[in-house]
Amino acid sequence: MKNFVAEIPGKIVFGTGCVDTVGEYAAHFGKRAAIIAGKSVRPEKTALLAHIQALLAERGVESFVYAKINENPSIPVVDEGVDFARAHACDLVIGVGGGSPLDSAKLIALLCASGGAVRDYIPGGKCAGKKAEELRTLPVIAITTTAGTGSEATPWAVVTDPETGKKPGLGWPPLTYPAVAIVDPALTLSMPRSVTVNTGIDVFFHAYESYVSLSANDFTDILAVRAMELTAENLDKCLEAPQDIEARSAMSLANLIAGPAISISGTHAIHGLGHSISGHYGVPHGLALSAIAVAVTEFTWKSDIKKFAKVAVIMGADPSQDEEALARGCGKTMKRFLGRFGLDVPLSSLGVEDDMISTMAQDAFEAMKGNMNACPVPVSPEDAERIYRESM
Repeated sequence: MKNFVAEIPGKIVFGTGCVDTVGEYAAHFGKRAAIIAGKSVRPEKTALLAHIQALLAERGVESFVYAKINENPSIPVVDEGVDFARAHACDLVIGVGGGSPLDSAKLIALLCASGGAVRDYIPGGKCAGKKAEELRTLPVIAITTTAGTGSEATPWAVVTDPETGKKPGLGWPPLTYPAVAIVDPALTLSMPRSVTVNTGIDVFFHAYESYVSLSANDFTDILAVRAMELTAENLDKCLEAPQDIEARSAMSLANLIAGPAISISGTHAIHGLGHSISGHYGVPHGLALSAIAVAVTEFTWKSDIKKFAKVAVIMGADPSQDEEALARGCGKTMKRFLGRFGLDVPLSSLGVEDDMISTMAQDAFEAMKGNMNACPVPVSPEDAERIYRESM
């Protein structure tokens, strides 16, 4: 059994209706809250934000809504959010939505307290090498409305640089963990089918990559296996019966426990290469990961026969086969598994061009070096290019 160190700070509040506790927790941290949300104008989101503001007001917390966060949030949009929070003298940040608003909330809170702009903190920036103890942050309350990114339970934030197309992951654990994560499965009932699919498969990849990562340990394995099982058992149900609160709750739990798994053992090349796709082409995160997952699995399955066999069984392979046969067929099993959700797609169908492959591979090693290094089989830029081409 491996030695390991696990640090999961912050409070987790889970359950149907628990969003109603936001005022209680916010009042512990501040009096002026910046609410960071996506730019969608769906009635459900508008009603939720109004409800949250009313709950805050009941506890004497004034709130100001910045609802401009786009999918795969860009540096200028996050910087504008920082200016917004500073202009309103906010002492608390509340992220509401999926991974993009929650990631943005963490960055906005950090920059409000530590100063500077996002570009100062990305690789190559003047603050990029700073340690958590050298920085400060405002308290963050993360209210997730999707079951996908796990951002409510991780210290990481992803931002897209529109000048380069790179999509680095930033984080300073334990500082940048949300102080409170509010996971109310009822908030996921109104998710459109496409969002349910793309965020749901992200849960699976978080757990799968964490499980086979070079940094995996017995603690993260327990979290990862259960998250994969919950996703395989319940994502279909959420698509067939969107109002099934038990299935939605199971997906919310899978999302929540996969978060600490990746915080401790990380993801690897699927996320490393996938970020380059969504960074350059604006492709939904889950779809980008799905397009390369089979090729990455074919590249890595020999690294741990027992684990890849386990993953194959979770995805629906016949458990009566011997472990080596299961592991060898894990890529084909994944292709069928993704097909259940309409995610067995070639990279070319997402608009990816062959002449961008070399650039995307290079960007993966520059912006997501830690992920690439965690791959269970050593991966070179040439290997990355080959994986992209096999996925076309």
